[in-house]
Amino acid sequence: MVSYTFTLAPKANKTGERSIIISFIKDRKNTSLSIGKTCKEKDWSFDACRLKTSHPNHANLNKFIERRIKIIDEIIDDFDKNGIYFTLPDLINKLKTSSGQSISLTYTSFHEDLIRNLLASDKTGTAKVEKDTLNALQRFFGKKDISFNELDYSNLKKFEAYCISRGNRESSIAIRMRTLRSVFNQAIRNQVITEKQYPFRHYKISKLKESGKKEYLNEEEIEKLKKYEPKDEKLSFAKDMFLFSYYARGINFLDLIKLEKKFLNIDRINYIRSKTGVPVSFKINDYARNIMEKYKSENSSKFIFNIMNTEKPTQIYLKNRSKKVLTYYVNMQLKEIMKELQIKKNISYYCARHSFATVLKFNNISIETIREALGQKDIKSTLSYLNSLPDNKLDKIIDEVLK
Repeated sequence: MVSYTFTLAPKANKTGERSIIISFIKDRKNTSLSIGKTCKEKDWSFDACRLKTSHPNHANLNKFIERRIKIIDEIIDDFDKNGIYFTLPDLINKLKTSSGQSISLTYTSFHEDLIRNLLASDKTGTAKVEKDTLNALQRFFGKKDISFNELDYSNLKKFEAYCISRGNRESSIAIRMRTLRSVFNQAIRNQVITEKQYPFRHYKISKLKESGKKEYLNEEEIEKLKKYEPKDEKLSFAKDMFLFSYYARGINFLDLIKLEKKFLNIDRINYIRSKTGVPVSFKINDYARNIMEKYKSENSSKFIFNIMNTEKPTQIYLKNRSKKVLTYYVNMQLKEIMKELQIKKNISYYCARHSFATVLKFNNISIETIREALGQKDIKSTLSYLNSLPDNKLDKIIDEVLK
């Protein structure tokens, strides 16, 4: 069942007027569609969903709304009579072309709908990237509502230059551009726009450095860290979390804090990676087990590490808690440890994952095996974790092959 209502967009433009939109709900999903008209909030009746008589053009605008209601109802009736299952994009696409009436679905409203669906699916990390990209676009254009036609090749290049001028790294810009490309591809698949409106035929994301150099500790530096004697508990915690991740196949911190005590009594850890949904299973070595025993929480908690303050964490709580602990109790302390060890690298918790993958590579483990160990979906993701082999390592491998 589908429901809809005419209302005003949440934010006003520079003149204080808000877009009149149609808000649709179907199958617990929602989206909104601008009708290309605006008014001030004082001139809109939220009860009647019409313009008040205080608006100088209320009669014509209300007739305009009535015509749209008739078109929408006819489209829905037509779908129902023919037993056709339809989605919101199907309805909107039909609405755009029916009776020659053109109602534009803006890039902004389509992207906001995608973000809402991600949040509803608890994909908060991806939703944040999508929202950051949309916010950056809105700052660039200086307005909230952006049309698909405005995002042409010329404006993509200008947006890229804008991001560079604001100090964004090329890897970050590449993420934003891939996000934009994904939105366009989904809009085409849903027949919201045509393939002629696709701006990425000529704009090449590959020209940007999609991934910067990923820092890692080599085997010698890992041993140096293991022998390091922290002067306080904060430094000790940071050291142990890094090394646990290293010995736990580069486990994401969000997954680490969710590990349950049942793993204390068996020799393997099995979990589903939050980021990819890929199952990961590995044997617990003595070093990792000692860290688990050292930090295990009170008996009443089901989680191993005493990091969370609740037994039923929500996705938002997990995200906020992991970010806070990582920033203040792990990464800041790791910087101090690296200074004391005189390791001139920008090391963070996630470098444990890079270190694990790179050490395997240096020991001639196949890329496919490393991919499986990391719990990644494809080889491309794995390759981004692996640094180029140093010349001396490459020389050694070649010597062994040719001797």
